[in-house]
Amino acid sequence: MGRDKTQLELHDETLLCRAYRRFSEVFENVLVSVASTETQPAGIPSERLICDIIPNLGPVSGLHAALTRYEAVFLVAADMPVAEPSLALRIVEAGLAAECDAASGAIDGFAEPTFTLYKKSILPELASAIERGDYGLSRILRRMSTKLIEIPSETLLNVNCPEDYEILREKYANPS
Repeated sequence: MGRDKTQLELHDETLLCRAYRRFSEVFENVLVSVASTETQPAGIPSERLICDIIPNLGPVSGLHAALTRYEAVFLVAADMPVAEPSLALRIVEAGLAAECDAASGAIDGFAEPTFTLYKKSILPELASAIERGDYGLSRILRRMSTKLIEIPSETLLNVNCPEDYEILREKYANPS
């Protein structure tokens, strides 16, 4: 993308603030992962920030930091601006009720690691992967007991490049 995707705007709101707002409407405890205490995203209360223990590794850093403090964490990427909180809640409920390490939104049987409930039971594997330099959540997730919950593919629209951003802006021209 060439710039911080979380600061892109949709309907006069950054993607990060949009995700925070939408998920806060469904979940009581929404946290935003930041690389350091010096990072203060605009529009996010400081008490909602969780600082990476091992910074600059991407989503794996935030997940690691969160799982050192909580028994379970639902991870959603801020660059997935139409991800549905109600689907996340369904995944969380199914995952907490099941004997598994993770419960993931899936499309055609493939897990989406940035739309997944992770349980503390993965923390040893997560720490080991980080130590090995393996920061890919997909690979980590494949090594764990994961419950897959099929969801519509459009909920996982991801903004990775300028073309994705333009498609997003055209497709979702009206606020929601």
